[in-house]
Amino acid sequence: MIKKNQIMKIAKGNKITFFYNNKHEKYIFDPISEIFKQKKINFTFSKNHDLRSDIGFYCRKPKNINSKTSVIFLGGIDQGRVIWPNIWREQPWNEFDIGFLPGDNWAKRWKQSSCDYRSQTKFGVFNVGWPKGDFLFNLKENKNRIKQFKKRYKINSNKINILYAPSFECFDRQIEVAKVVKKLGFNLIIKHWLEKKEKKYKDLWDNIERSNKKTLEIYKKKTTIIQPGENFLILLNFINLIITDESSVAYEALLKNIPTISVKDWLIQRHKKGVTRYVKPANITIKTEKRFLGKAILKHSKIRKDFKLKKKEFSHLGKSSKIVVEILLSFLNDRKSVKKTKYYLKPKTQTNFFKKIENLFK
Repeated sequence: MIKKNQIMKIAKGNKITFFYNNKHEKYIFDPISEIFKQKKINFTFSKNHDLRSDIGFYCRKPKNINSKTSVIFLGGIDQGRVIWPNIWREQPWNEFDIGFLPGDNWAKRWKQSSCDYRSQTKFGVFNVGWPKGDFLFNLKENKNRIKQFKKRYKINSNKINILYAPSFECFDRQIEVAKVVKKLGFNLIIKHWLEKKEKKYKDLWDNIERSNKKTLEIYKKKTTIIQPGENFLILLNFINLIITDESSVAYEALLKNIPTISVKDWLIQRHKKGVTRYVKPANITIKTEKRFLGKAILKHSKIRKDFKLKKKEFSHLGKSSKIVVEILLSFLNDRKSVKKTKYYLKPKTQTNFFKKIENLFK
């Protein structure tokens, strides 16, 4: 329970900033900011990670942390998948005050890595769930969002809807999907993450533009292209199945027990000069080959994933934002008190010894 005196303490004279790089990171913080708004606590969102703040929320480490109290989250559920379990050796958290993880599987990874001092924040890491997904478990809020979304897009949730949401569109994979889905007669929904043309992602933008145009030529009647800036999670209310390469959408889809297909003989390339390799599907996906994609869609479009997978990936469904705020407020009142909460993750070993050993070899 958030006590009134705690609210007053955080509200009085504290500058609170949510630092983000794109809308997809902002969606992680939106539910937390809504609680602050309800409690009449002022806050700002900023893409300038160098700003000074009393309390700063981050999804990644900036060059310098200029917040008196710093809070770190993952930027995505599959973050650093290629180096699991210990992502912290390359993406350290030890300069932050407190850290939040989305579920039991991430808690296990952290505990496995907790002998590495870089995995530990100054005052603790907590298993709180995924704030971004809270609205899906709030009946009234979710119903409201669905209503607003339907005003922007005509999607029939009573029909079979197949979502194509890749991390990197290349080699005309979207066109392959469009042809297969057309043959099956299902509805096709397209969702890319890149919001605007950027120098860094020029090739990706060009691929998306070309693929979208070609897809509408092939299957305009039953294709809906979603604006990249939309919150992916709202689509979980409408779709039956996802097709992707290596995107984190496969994990977030578990919030609604939706299966994801990944085509293991698809090629992936970040840009024209980048290395071309085969897709590396996440373990939670249904793996198939290009020639069997139609059969895989037909088989799995009417089957839901085991709800136990959701429980492993995401804790405290619908309550994560409140828990984050409660922990933060308790921390501001008494920094030691947060280690007494049930959300606190106890490290496997003390890290000081390992830090000293590492320093000897620097």
